[in-house]
Amino acid sequence: MNALRTLTADAEAAPTLCSRCLASGCPWDRIGGTSICPDCQEMLIRGEGEPIRLNSEPHRCAACGLSGTVPFVTVPLRARAVVIDLCPTHLRALLGRRLECAAFQELARQLLGLNLVPGRIFLLHEAFYDRNGFALQPVGDGV
Repeated sequence: MNALRTLTADAEAAPTLCSRCLASGCPWDRIGGTSICPDCQEMLIRGEGEPIRLNSEPHRCAACGLSGTVPFVTVPLRARAVVIDLCPTHLRALLGRRLECAAFQELARQLLGLNLVPGRIFLLHEAFYDRNGFALQPVGDGV
């Protein structure tokens, strides 16, 4: 199984309630199967929200290849949902908009292999990273 892949079932991209604040209306990202809106993701990274406790899966991280990941599901703009298996370090970095350049470039390479532009994924958008993968607006350290 590829560590970064598109979902074939549209049900995964259906709008759901945020598991924390109950906001609705969008297909929120899912972390280990739990829906979470961008505001709650940022609160989590800042250490202002209840921590997420998840079991890891025996897959390899899309950014570094380490075993032991959590599936991160997101819906790119005008595209099918994408699953990115990430180790805890890279999951925190993605949510905190502070991936190191090499990790950003590896995710971008794999996304381009699926004919997806990284900028269509909210947490990899050009507002947060330059084209070389340098983080422009990282969330403050909290976790």
